[in-house]
Amino acid sequence: MAQSRSSKQKPPASAEARVLAASQEWNGPLPPPAALEHFERIVPGAAQRILHMAEDEQRHRHSLEAAAMHTQQETVRLTARDNLVGMLLGFLAFAASLAVAVWMAFAGNPWQVSLAFISLPVMMVILELVRRKR
Repeated sequence: MAQSRSSKQKPPASAEARVLAASQEWNGPLPPPAALEHFERIVPGAAQRILHMAEDEQRHRHSLEAAAMHTQQETVRLTARDNLVGMLLGFLAFAASLAVAVWMAFAGNPWQVSLAFISLPVMMVILELVRRKR
């Protein structure tokens, strides 16, 4: 018996290409001075345009932030005013119903009428709580 030897053959050498890539990035509106200088060499006046662009962007951002802050302050002011008006109207409704209940009691009406006028503000509060839950 003849034994044959099988040898593992190596795959043919393939051409390999290596690519070296580099990237650069920065945070903020302005590139680093070296990149700014490079832009200026490529396009004269580019550095000045980039600086103007950054200044315009900052002005715009500040105006948006000021408008948002003004809106928040106005919302807080109006909410405080609405809360105060609501408390005053609630107190007036309670005082008026209490006054009518006392007047009905002194006028000789049945006690149920006075109770109905006293319970009116309570019912208004209950209805408001139910409305807010929806």
